[in-house]
Amino acid sequence: MSEERPSHVVIQGILPKEAPGIRREFSDWAKDYKNNIQVSLFIRALRKFYDIPYTETLSYFQVAGIHGYPGNLKWDGAVAPPHDRDARHYIYCTHNHFNFPTWHRPYMVLFEETLWKLMGEVIEKDLEFHDDADKKLWLEERNKWRLPYWDWALNSAQGKVPDLFVPDSIDIRQPVGEGGSQQESENVPNPLARFQVKENGVPIKMGKLPKKYRVDSVPLGDGSYLPWAECSGTSRWGIKPHTQPDEWTEGVNKTEMIAPAINNHEWYFSPDRRKPEDRKKREEAIFKHPVGDLLHRLFKIDNWEDFSSTRVNQAPSDIDWEKWVSLEYVHNNLHGFIGGDGVEGIGHMQNVPSAAFDPIFYMHHCNIDRITAMWQTLHEGVWFENDVLAERELYPFRGPKLDGEIDYFTSNDVRDWTRFGYQYEILELRDGETEVGRKRRINEFIDKSYFSTAQVLLKDEGHLFHDGSDIESFAARNDFEDYIIDVIYDRQVIPLTLLIALSVANGVSKLCSEWRSLHGPFLPRCPGTSARVQRGDCQDNLQVTQARWDGLQFLDSLARKRKQHRIGHPTCGNCVSQQAENILSNAMIPLTIPLYNAAADKDIEGLENIHPDQVKDFLANELTWVATNGTIIPWQRLPKTKVFVLKGKAKHYTENSKLSSYKEYDALGHITHNKPAGASHADYGQYA
Repeated sequence: MSEERPSHVVIQGILPKEAPGIRREFSDWAKDYKNNIQVSLFIRALRKFYDIPYTETLSYFQVAGIHGYPGNLKWDGAVAPPHDRDARHYIYCTHNHFNFPTWHRPYMVLFEETLWKLMGEVIEKDLEFHDDADKKLWLEERNKWRLPYWDWALNSAQGKVPDLFVPDSIDIRQPVGEGGSQQESENVPNPLARFQVKENGVPIKMGKLPKKYRVDSVPLGDGSYLPWAECSGTSRWGIKPHTQPDEWTEGVNKTEMIAPAINNHEWYFSPDRRKPEDRKKREEAIFKHPVGDLLHRLFKIDNWEDFSSTRVNQAPSDIDWEKWVSLEYVHNNLHGFIGGDGVEGIGHMQNVPSAAFDPIFYMHHCNIDRITAMWQTLHEGVWFENDVLAERELYPFRGPKLDGEIDYFTSNDVRDWTRFGYQYEILELRDGETEVGRKRRINEFIDKSYFSTAQVLLKDEGHLFHDGSDIESFAARNDFEDYIIDVIYDRQVIPLTLLIALSVANGVSKLCSEWRSLHGPFLPRCPGTSARVQRGDCQDNLQVTQARWDGLQFLDSLARKRKQHRIGHPTCGNCVSQQAENILSNAMIPLTIPLYNAAADKDIEGLENIHPDQVKDFLANELTWVATNGTIIPWQRLPKTKVFVLKGKAKHYTENSKLSSYKEYDALGHITHNKPAGASHADYGQYA
């Protein structure tokens, strides 16, 4: 466990006597939570964590602050990150860099280990035991416990937030009472619903904290801002335009907004208002789990740099278009889906430096670590191409390095996650199982658990591929067409969401981006858009029969153009240095599923199949994009953004143990040439 020493905290993990403990999927772990000893310990320990004064190094406030705000604290005496020490900032998190997954690994271990230590205090100091056997049982459950992860991409969950995150209070188990009978469950405030910073037991707005700890609101430009200074508690989608701070200061959650955002991207499109039964049928057929499809493609990337980060890695001559999906990109989207869209509401998770104040952050990032460990297992031996980067310190996390010395971890030090005393069930090597067998089993889990392009095309419910044979025979003999959008962007200029719209405008169906008026205290009025992203009046009640929005969620980087650090307005040195070096980012959106469904819909004209001869013209007419951060961002403010459209080949397999492969992408330059932010023919030529 972590030890408080005169100068630093040592992170070791929960070291077991035998095999590593298992990190479990949150909903499975929390079953029957009223009678679950681990859940009871977790809830009680998290409440104790919250109660540690914010002035202490191992307080929840300061541990969360490692990731971003307040940005004024030299956590545990650690030096500032190396990218900009002159700025006197202490925003340690690393984004848009190849050590994005490895930096967050010891961070999750620190959180896990701290809670485990607090569970021990709960057992020894807070709870009263009347039976030695019962106390032994609680101690055993504590030692088995590991931080659970939330798998937001599972088909079975449909993006639903686990029940335990929702209520303001919950019933949890107590020890056995006198006489050996089980006591009734105890109702306690639910710390998973929100974190509140307090002073002397009373909630205090983060903007009212003493200077060293103060968190100010974040200006976004054009007079808008994220109102973190007005918050004592965290929110999810709960901070609304047109409302006063006292309605959300202590934290408000609209949890019901999260699943539609993850599962359907409903906050990217206007709902169909024709027939409810038709809308339900289309949602079941079309608006399937887009996050799952991204994971399928992510697991096929075969090098660490493209897997790990949105940072542009490849030189133009070495470009692999299919590798522009990354773990960090998938992660970025989830922050927005969980936090809010900036229109219907906002929350702390949508803003990187404030995200770690929300307790859901840790279960989200535990899942990111699980995905990383799964990828490492499937691509055994693949690691950083640059040894210097692999040996770069992961400030501010210290612990026993590979040689036993206590110092700052590097990515090499944390490459093996099991050294910290945990494992994921899917990765355990079973009795008699070979490494090849384990990889087959992992692939089967991925294919059965996460929705994918392959599943849509192989089911072929639209009957697009029938050539007189069954689909299995067709798949064995043929490659499938695959279409993607790749984007290059500068994340340091302004926080934004890029909305990609595949529309159908045939007189009955119509693309719309329905922007509501935003007269709130922190977001400016939306200028509105029409089907072709023209400025005009905000429109309500537009009729939409077919629209698929996929989004790139680019989160606040804090770089701005400010060079000087100020208390309450920290400068992100990592962002400033990337801006100075002209470091760009990339991302990818699969287009094949929405194209397939458009072709299968007989009400839609102009697309009867997904052959290139039809798709090219269809996309030239029906594909558009817009950048927003709650209001439309003029493209002249984003001069480095480039949208590319490409056609490639995919091999899809009927066997669950084989994941789809993607290759041979060619430019469809006429779709983007001469469009705002669209790649020109010359832009494509640079990557030919």
